[in-house]
Amino acid sequence: MTRTVSIHRFTSAFAICLIFALGVCLGGCNDRSTSKTTRDTHEQHADHDDHDHGGHDHDEHGGHDNDGRAGHEGHDHDEHSDGEQSHKDNDHDGVLRIEPSELREFSIDIATAGSDTLTRHISLPGELTLNPDNVAHVVPRVAGVTRSVHKSVGNDVQEGELLAVLDSRELAQTKAQYLATSARERIAKVNFAREEKLWKSKISAERAFLVSKQAIDEAQIARTLAERELHALGLSEDDVKSIPDQSEVEYTRYQLTAPIAGTVIERHLVRGEVVKEDADDPTFVIADLSSVWLSLTVYTTHLDQVRPGQKVLVILSNLSEPIPGTIDYVTPLIDESTRTATARVVLPNPDGTLRPGLFVTATLTSDTITPPILIPNTAIQIIDERPTVFVRNVDGFTPVTITLGASNETHSEVRSGLNAGDSFVSRGGGVLKTEMKRSELEHAGHVH
Repeated sequence: MTRTVSIHRFTSAFAICLIFALGVCLGGCNDRSTSKTTRDTHEQHADHDDHDHGGHDHDEHGGHDNDGRAGHEGHDHDEHSDGEQSHKDNDHDGVLRIEPSELREFSIDIATAGSDTLTRHISLPGELTLNPDNVAHVVPRVAGVTRSVHKSVGNDVQEGELLAVLDSRELAQTKAQYLATSARERIAKVNFAREEKLWKSKISAERAFLVSKQAIDEAQIARTLAERELHALGLSEDDVKSIPDQSEVEYTRYQLTAPIAGTVIERHLVRGEVVKEDADDPTFVIADLSSVWLSLTVYTTHLDQVRPGQKVLVILSNLSEPIPGTIDYVTPLIDESTRTATARVVLPNPDGTLRPGLFVTATLTSDTITPPILIPNTAIQIIDERPTVFVRNVDGFTPVTITLGASNETHSEVRSGLNAGDSFVSRGGGVLKTEMKRSELEHAGHVH
């Protein structure tokens, strides 16, 4: 009985262990089966995806793009203005379609090609100089020592005004000679009057009368020569007449005066300086600046366009308005070093604003022509390094290459590419040029 129970207990325990082991084995198998099932499921899903992409990806993607593009274009159509839509309508045949509202918005002006007058100008560089006719070099006419100087650079002087005083021995000798000849003349006149009276009274011989007459003639000649020497030294009639009344100290004083009215622009004299009679430099230079010269440089290419009598406009940086003038002289010779000629213009300068030494520019009219087609320079656009205008036709605006002729600062002659009566963009063509470049870039992107 007891053994049976033990076997039974052993059998029961063995059965329990066997059941437990079987359960463990079954659980592992289930896990492996589940894992395999999961892997199979993933592999089947991957195969299915590969099959879908290979067989249906193109259609599904194509449908998506078509739907998306259609929706986008519909949105653009609703959102964009008419002007922006006109940009989309621009074909890639060079024709630009611009709405009238855009013409006003971007200040694009339209004009009609035709004939007009073209006045051509040339610009010449120049320099303001002193008018030599109004310049005086003051040089003492006697040697001496400077006693005093009364004027300096920048001072305005009047004609005859005192500039400096010199002590001159030469002047004193000339004055003394004048006084001596004047005294001889007086004595000769007295002797002549006496001899004439005696000769008429038959008291003296005629020979004595003639000798006295000869003496008075010689005295007058000597006095006249001495007086003229004083005038040659710069003394006036009044100065000469006042010599007999002068003191001996004043005999040596030489007064240097201004020969013209003007402004002292140079002074080469100081107190105590010895002035030589043959000095090279003037002691004073006086200039009347009420008028100046403008010397224009004329290059050989412009010689046939510059002539006396032409009107010019002189442009100075310190003046807001140009000054009118007239060419009065053109040099007949070409300068060997610069290969240029010089044209002269005399300019009035009442207020002194024109300062000699300033560099200026003068413009003058060279000629006037009337070309068949004349357009403003604002209409010309440079496209692909060629002058171009935008011509308006029924389709829109087309860029047209043109050939230019004569021109000035504002207008140019068109020799080919544009016909009389054509409508073209006279101002604002830069906007069309930009739009054309943008359209070309967009077209290049689509083709790519």
